[in-house]
Amino acid sequence: MGESDDDVIDLALALRALQVTSVPINFLIPIAGTPLAGQNQLTPRRCLRILCLYRFLLPTQEIRIAGGREVHLRSLQPLGLYAANSIFIGDYLTTPGQAAQRDFEMIQDGGFVIESPDGSALMPEEIEAPLNTLATAS
Repeated sequence: MGESDDDVIDLALALRALQVTSVPINFLIPIAGTPLAGQNQLTPRRCLRILCLYRFLLPTQEIRIAGGREVHLRSLQPLGLYAANSIFIGDYLTTPGQAAQRDFEMIQDGGFVIESPDGSALMPEEIEAPLNTLATAS
């Protein structure tokens, strides 16, 4: 939204002082006709630096990559998984997200695993079944 590097650092330090446990990081997607339509200061490298900074300053918190990752990280999305604990999958409030199947492939290709809520790793066949159900239900 046009934050300076100092603003990004100040927010990370404030979140650390508040001892938050989870930090979703959204990357603004400028949408025509909105007040922030002209904001486009994000590059893939800047997004990665922000994720790494938050991991460094918030080492025990869950860093979650949220909206805008597909647009701004582009081909560097898999690198964001090294700094973050998780990603949001599917569509966002005002913009479409990447297809869930592509996200799962990216996670597997990077050597990461998808965990169930109890922390156990899910096998690919356990992930695909719910996707097929969701795809046919919509």
